[in-house]
Amino acid sequence: MKKLIKALLIIILVVVVLVVGYVAYVFISYHRIGDMTIEVRANGLSDKKEPEVEEFKIVSYNIGFGAYESDFSFFMDGGERSWAWSKERLEANLKNIANLLDKRDAQFYLVQEVDFDSTRSYQIDERVYLTNQLLPYHYTFAQNYDSPFLMYPLTQPHGASKSGI
Repeated sequence: MKKLIKALLIIILVVVVLVVGYVAYVFISYHRIGDMTIEVRANGLSDKKEPEVEEFKIVSYNIGFGAYESDFSFFMDGGERSWAWSKERLEANLKNIANLLDKRDAQFYLVQEVDFDSTRSYQIDERVYLTNQLLPYHYTFAQNYDSPFLMYPLTQPHGASKSGI
């Protein structure tokens, strides 16, 4: 009986140490991204004169890291999923998002939740899909989200995420 109690106490102690260690990791990993120098990058026809326009069309779109579809429910919104359904569906979504933006024929696009090097989006650099589709626009990118590896939900941990606008 003493061996059983001792074994249970050791198991509980190991679990507590792991949980405390993970919580410490998350808090120690926290950092302010800091001020960034943002540069405009030419994406194609940089030598051509920009047309003079009296009115501008601006499109703002939160792409939800490319995962949000009609059947997607994000765990932080009370849903079940923490990653995009699959890499293939994510790539198809990104192509559709880029095509949708291109069809809007705007002078400015403000796009949020553009992932790169993120577990939830299979480490796909989503900036590539958008900038390739939106030639010859110039663009800037600013990272505004950098999360350490999140172990929640336990069935499919959210992982590490880097995202920007």
